[in-house]
Amino acid sequence: MTEEIWSAEKSKAVFGVGRNDLHFLDITEDGNLCVKLGKHRITFQELVRSVNSMSENGTRYTSSFTLRIPQLITYQVKKLKASFERVFDELGYRGKFIGIYPVKVNQRKDFVTAVIRTDSEYGLEAGTKPELLLIKKLTENEKHRQIVCNGTKDPKYLKLIQASMDSGWNIGISIESVQEARLVVKHFKPQKTHLILRIKPYLNVEGHWSHSTGRDSKFGLSIHDLYNVVELLKQSGFAESVKSILGHAGSQITGLDAFTRFGSFLTKLYSELREMGLSNLENIDFGGGLAIDYAGSYPPDLMYQYAYNIVTGVKAQIERDSKRHPEPNIMIEAGRAVTALAALIVVHALELRSVFPTPGDTHESETARAEEDYLTRIHNANTLEKMVSLWNEFHERFGGMTLAGLEAIHVREMVVGKLETAVRARLREMNLPTYSSDKLERSFWYPEHIVIGNFSVFNSIADHVMVQQHFPVIPTRDLHIHPQSTVRLVDITCDSDGEIADFYRQHTEKTWFTKDNRPVTMPGGKMDKGIPVGVLDSVPGSYFVIPLVGAYQDAIEMDHNLLGDLPDVELRLKEDNTWGISWITGAESIEDLLKDAGYADIDVHEDPYMS
Repeated sequence: MTEEIWSAEKSKAVFGVGRNDLHFLDITEDGNLCVKLGKHRITFQELVRSVNSMSENGTRYTSSFTLRIPQLITYQVKKLKASFERVFDELGYRGKFIGIYPVKVNQRKDFVTAVIRTDSEYGLEAGTKPELLLIKKLTENEKHRQIVCNGTKDPKYLKLIQASMDSGWNIGISIESVQEARLVVKHFKPQKTHLILRIKPYLNVEGHWSHSTGRDSKFGLSIHDLYNVVELLKQSGFAESVKSILGHAGSQITGLDAFTRFGSFLTKLYSELREMGLSNLENIDFGGGLAIDYAGSYPPDLMYQYAYNIVTGVKAQIERDSKRHPEPNIMIEAGRAVTALAALIVVHALELRSVFPTPGDTHESETARAEEDYLTRIHNANTLEKMVSLWNEFHERFGGMTLAGLEAIHVREMVVGKLETAVRARLREMNLPTYSSDKLERSFWYPEHIVIGNFSVFNSIADHVMVQQHFPVIPTRDLHIHPQSTVRLVDITCDSDGEIADFYRQHTEKTWFTKDNRPVTMPGGKMDKGIPVGVLDSVPGSYFVIPLVGAYQDAIEMDHNLLGDLPDVELRLKEDNTWGISWITGAESIEDLLKDAGYADIDVHEDPYMS
């Protein structure tokens, strides 16, 4: 298959569709993005038509919406448990797997209940009093589930825990400070208490939140406090109440070998604490850290490798300790890996804007001569260094502000657009091993087209702004066509941070380009700006999908510019293998948003997004 011949299969490779954590997406032969569960597919065009027909002329309706697929939570929970059980069988490991879902990742009822319905033994983690109340409500008839209570605990939080334990809930209390240990000793009874010692992991790992580990972490007992807490618990009769230790290596860990070291580290502490008198210690809670493959750059068996590395580390340390202690049960508080797949933002494209004017004749003679000179020099350039020098030179000459007037600006921008186009064409002809240079004033490939999407980055993908979390963006049509160019997707807020343009260029042996000579893949893979689209003129009125937003985004959304929640639509594959599409809620109304801001007397029931 040559580069010039395009197909849906090539778009799958470009966008990572159909593999790793986008395994539930597919592309039809005629270029339509679709959801795929098992052997059954439904295109986003069909989804949009159904949603439009259900909500036509309704209030609080907007053309963009959040698509929720709780069945993908079921899939992830089963996959995680199966991964650990497979590793246990392969390595002859005798401990048990205990899954714990941290509700902070997404507290929505449809998400938490999906976890509960999937596995009758799956536990839940609360980090605050409200989260514990939420968990109690959902497990009123299933009090056997393991509940882990993390977070800073004041007397009221502990009182709620005590009342819950007295009513039959199975709660483990994490201790993260000497003060918390003193409160527990004062208010609880040793025989009825399951204590968890949360310990700072004194090791470095690679990941988005690696700063949350090590001695400076806000979480867990420092080594000196650990000694003091153990001594306090032994003196007060609580030594046998300690059944678990907990260490959290951070979220979205990228170095898989770190989990082997982490497994060995916590197992060493497990053995030493048992020898210090905590003889009932039987569980190691490894917290979260299991990554979601937002960029499509991980191996396809990521979850299995995660499980294998942890168990390998645990088992190796047990053997180094001469097998003096039983192999511990392994508790995993994976949250992102459980819920991220289950929500997608479906963004309606309102319009397309161009950065440069349409090419035309350059009438002013001096500028025309300069343009011809640069075009000749670009054509003759044969190294990346010469091209970078030319690129910076003509941008410096024609860029910036001028007092020459509107017509002069128009001509100069037209010239820059022509010269940029010529540079990209020449770079492609040169077929260089790399196009990277730290001397560029402006990227060779920066998109020249802006798509206005009917959404708010701050409300739908707040992590993109807060912690620079990457999210994939995929057009829903024309995916069988050789991409014409790349675009930036911007929202309707009055904020320069309201855009998403990062796109991971997947690894291919040879770079693939758009029709206007912008790379869409690169040897080795690389993050860059510009979302490929098939036909620019077809973008207005079409849709883009932002998948993998089911973790944290619902919990941290912001009503920036008084743009509230998008409507929620649920998709499910029914038992008869037909698709069920349900309208859950409409967009958050202007009236409700204004009430939250203190304006109780403004009567506007409409949604705040563009019509």
